[in-house]
Amino acid sequence: MSTTEAIQSGKIKNSKKKPLLKRWWFWILALFVVIIAVSIFSSGGESTAYELSKMQTMTKEEIITKFGEPNEVIRDDSDGYTIAYNTGFMVSGDKQGASEITLQEDAVKGSSKDTYKIFDVTLGSSFADNIARLGKPNLTQEKDGKKSVMYLTEEDYLLVFSTRPDADKISTIQYSAYDSSMESLSLDLSSLLGLTATEDELKSLYTIKDKSSSQGETMYALEEGFELLVDENNLVKQLVISSNSIFNIHGIRTSDSLDKANQVFGEPISTSTGVQDTTQYSYNYNGGAIPTTVVLSVESGNKIGYIQVNATEE
Repeated sequence: MSTTEAIQSGKIKNSKKKPLLKRWWFWILALFVVIIAVSIFSSGGESTAYELSKMQTMTKEEIITKFGEPNEVIRDDSDGYTIAYNTGFMVSGDKQGASEITLQEDAVKGSSKDTYKIFDVTLGSSFADNIARLGKPNLTQEKDGKKSVMYLTEEDYLLVFSTRPDADKISTIQYSAYDSSMESLSLDLSSLLGLTATEDELKSLYTIKDKSSSQGETMYALEEGFELLVDENNLVKQLVISSNSIFNIHGIRTSDSLDKANQVFGEPISTSTGVQDTTQYSYNYNGGAIPTTVVLSVESGNKIGYIQVNATEE
C-alpha cells in the first residue's frame, strides 16, 4: 500500500511532531518576552516630565498633593512658605501661588526616573541649545567663565539659567516674580548715577548700539534697552528707559502704573502735557544713593511709557 493509499484509508493519522523547544519561533518569542520584561524592570515604570512653571498658580497644598511631602520645610508661616525636594527643586510662595521656583544641580539628592524643567529648560541640558530655542535673552552675562542669561516673560517673571565655570551644561534654573526677585535689585540702573564709566567699561558690561556727543557729553544707546548720558569727566549724569526693559529705576519700570511710582517717589512736584496724549510727572527723589530728579511719561490707563532720571547736586 502506498503512502497516498494509506492516508486515504485512514491508516496513517499523524506525522511525528517536533518538540516545542526545537521550534525556531519559540525561541524568538521567548527572547522578545525577556527583552520586554527587562525594559519594564529597569525603567521602574513610566516617567513623567514636570513643567515647574505651572506652580506659579498653584497653592502650597496643591504642590504637596502633586509632589508629595517636601523633604525640607525651610519656612512656613502666615506670610508665605519655602519648601525643598530632593529631586532638586525649591519653591517659595504664598496663598496666591509660587513666586520663586529654583532647580539646582547641587540640590539633587539621589536619582529619579522623572524629569523636572522650567520652560522646557532642564538641568544638564545645553546652554547654547536652549538660547537658540528660546531666542535672544533680555540680558546676557559672563563672569569668571560662568555664563548666565535672563528672560522677562509675559507673566512678568524672570527666567534665569546659568552654567558652571567654563561649561555649556546648565547647572541652575530659576523662575521668579520680577518685583520680589533678588535679580530686580541688580537690575536697578539708578545705582549707576554719579559713578564714573569710561566707554571701555561700558562695553565690558553692555552692548553699545549708538552714541552721540555734544558739548563734552556723550549719550550712549545700549542694546539692552536703555540710554545713559556721560559727562566729560566720565560721570553718569542721566539714565533713560523708553521701552519695556528688563531694567528698573528705583524699582519702577516702564509698563508699571503711576500709582506704583507714586508709592516710591512720593507726590509729583509738577505735571505737564506731553506728546501723543501723554502726561509728564516730575519728582524729587532722595531715597537712592544720591539725590535725583525723576520724570515719568504716563500714557492713557496710567501706564508708564518713559522714565528719565537725572543726578542732582546735594
